[in-house]
Amino acid sequence: MLLQKCFERVVPVSFLLRIKRGHLSYTTDLRHLSNIRFQFILRTLFILASLTHWTGCSSEVFVNSLESEAQFERFAGPPLTDKYHEIKAVKVVYDIQHNKIYYLNHSRYKLHFDFCNDLKGQILDAYQFNKLNYSNSKFREFLLGNINFMKSTGEYFLELSPTDKMVDSSIIEFRQKVIESSYLGNELKFFLNNADHLTKSQLRQDIPCVTPRDIYDQISFQPIYKSSSVGDLRFVDTDSIEFMRFSKTDILVLNHSPTHLPDVSGVIVSEIQAPLSHLTILGQNRKIPISAMKRAFKDEYLKRFQNRKVQYRVLNDSLQVVRTNAEYTKAIKLPKLKLQADTSIKHLIDAELLNSKSRKYVGNKAANFGMLQMLGSKRNFKTPEGAFAVPFHYYAQHAKMCGAQDLIDSLANGLRSDREITLKQIRERILAKPIEKDLLDMIRSKMIRDSLYHRMRFRSSTNAEDEVGFSGAGLHESKTGILNHPKKSVSRAIKKVWASLWSLSAFTERQIFNIDQSTVYMGILAHRSFPNEVLNGVAITKNLYREENGGYVVNVQLGEHSVVEPDAGEVSDQFICFPEMNSYYGLYENDVVDIITTSSYGSGKLLMSNAEISLLANELYAIKRYFSTRTLLSSSNLGVGFDVEFKLYGLNRQLYIKQVRLYND
Repeated sequence: MLLQKCFERVVPVSFLLRIKRGHLSYTTDLRHLSNIRFQFILRTLFILASLTHWTGCSSEVFVNSLESEAQFERFAGPPLTDKYHEIKAVKVVYDIQHNKIYYLNHSRYKLHFDFCNDLKGQILDAYQFNKLNYSNSKFREFLLGNINFMKSTGEYFLELSPTDKMVDSSIIEFRQKVIESSYLGNELKFFLNNADHLTKSQLRQDIPCVTPRDIYDQISFQPIYKSSSVGDLRFVDTDSIEFMRFSKTDILVLNHSPTHLPDVSGVIVSEIQAPLSHLTILGQNRKIPISAMKRAFKDEYLKRFQNRKVQYRVLNDSLQVVRTNAEYTKAIKLPKLKLQADTSIKHLIDAELLNSKSRKYVGNKAANFGMLQMLGSKRNFKTPEGAFAVPFHYYAQHAKMCGAQDLIDSLANGLRSDREITLKQIRERILAKPIEKDLLDMIRSKMIRDSLYHRMRFRSSTNAEDEVGFSGAGLHESKTGILNHPKKSVSRAIKKVWASLWSLSAFTERQIFNIDQSTVYMGILAHRSFPNEVLNGVAITKNLYREENGGYVVNVQLGEHSVVEPDAGEVSDQFICFPEMNSYYGLYENDVVDIITTSSYGSGKLLMSNAEISLLANELYAIKRYFSTRTLLSSSNLGVGFDVEFKLYGLNRQLYIKQVRLYND
């Protein structure tokens, strides 16, 4: 080890210190030395010897100046929180007391703390180190940061941890020390990566700065699901997907995001995706390689392989496409999955009576909502009012009476080869048949009791979604029904939701997972509608950008602009937030917001206030614990995530949580 070799030059081997995980600790021989003064002398000797010979022992551990791009490349590695996938970073430490700067080799030091620990030649307490050296205290010992290089733009910028409370004057000084000791020059920018930097700091008046949106807009590549496959590369206009036939061995290059994804072995899409977009979710469910690369549809290199057999591989910061003679990737044949459904319940069920056992007759979404409402009664969020469930019975009855069930059975049993035509006929029969009067009367009686419920949202709740290994996100429709409305009637809304069970995308997804289509049933979750919501969002209760690290990824958009299916050019707020109970090693407290990008409608600032984000993070923590313990998952497992939909509503911007499902990745 580096320090050990240095130390061997000046002390006998019997008194060596050992290196363990980058931290120094005494051997047994040293612990039992009775002469305390000698221990002190020996320790001092070790520190002096280490510092004297450190650079001479290996120039690859750190340097005091960064001389060239080649040197940067040798020292660089991915950021610990890899939000953009096109960034290489070199860690930098400025020792304030000794006026000395250090650039660290990523292969040796993954954490600033480890280097500072070695530099001081002692075991430091990580908690105390972080509390001091990421604070605005005048007793701070080190300024800590990353020099980031973005491949797509060729630009460098200085980034601090989003937890860092470094004052503006120290940031300016830190940047200047980097400029004086490197080849980067005065064009080096500072990255405004947290809410305080964006809203309170005056840095933009003093030094060149870059915002999260500036970085996000320049991303040219994004790994969506890292995997590989062998197939035939096809360029396809996304708008024509539903009219075309595809092979399972096709790898598609698409010009924009699809709403329906055929059963293929890989996708390259030309639009950067939100982390919670439907394409992202589908890719994670299917475990096929998917990536986003701007201008992929016009890329000359990719066009060389059009209609040819290739191996396609998605890596962390790039994709690889090469000609191959290897065998096509074979889809794993899953056993036939018959779903359970109880169609005997013949009445509507109020949400407060729903629980985990209810999923067998109302579906997973409605059952989860009942559990969520129970938790919300004890927490600082609301669930949509007036909620109730329409059980499977009414869908099954309607499908049988309109003749749709006969078509479903024939399709499920392989008796119909014209899949698209049959699915269309099923939907048409469901929509054409009037709903039973008894059901409509029961629903109207619930809606008429309060003017708040005259406008209701009817949402799918099947036994084939929101499950472990099968999300089903975006496969079915939700519709608004308005009491006594001539066009947006309750009857029309319910039938539209039922019919969406047999859309081509929903059928295809179930077929990929070999679900017995004849055992699929649709329930409905109904609750008040929110026609004028202030904000809507989706959160994942895990950190998607840094494994086994706390934090929740949140996407937020203004009004009713979609987070998961945005219009072309629309970008939502994307950030990582942290609950109160997540603080560890003195970092990532509840007021920390690590910004990935800001909304197209946010004027460069986040749409939610710090207080609103703090509240959301704490409620997400409670939801994660509550649902983890009730789904046989460990609440302490940082790798477990839940997909949570929320909104802010009204003049007081009340937090509503409307849905929870397990996040399958």
